[in-house]
Amino acid sequence: MERLTLTLPAMWADHHVLAVRSALADMSGIADAEASARDFSVQIAFDPATTTPEAVAARLAEAGYTQGPAPGAGSGERDEAAWTTNGSRTTTTNPVDAAMSGEHRNY
Repeated sequence: MERLTLTLPAMWADHHVLAVRSALADMSGIADAEASARDFSVQIAFDPATTTPEAVAARLAEAGYTQGPAPGAGSGERDEAAWTTNGSRTTTTNPVDAAMSGEHRNY
């Protein structure tokens, strides 16, 4: 088995991770696929006698996940407005998510 790591900038949430894993699940020669929305990457174990990195990339592109740099990679900048309010990072829970998730998600 060989390993292939691809950066997929469109894979930014868990439902994208599931879609990427699903796109690769029935592909011949794929032994394992570990995807991370945090890193925008997927690590794939594949049999080079059965498939190629190009075929894997083509399958992912068909599913809407083309290779490219991770968002913000290489710019050395970050969107301060998105990350800070009054000098500290502030987040709020989406009310719909909180209602669907139960008490353990009310933070």
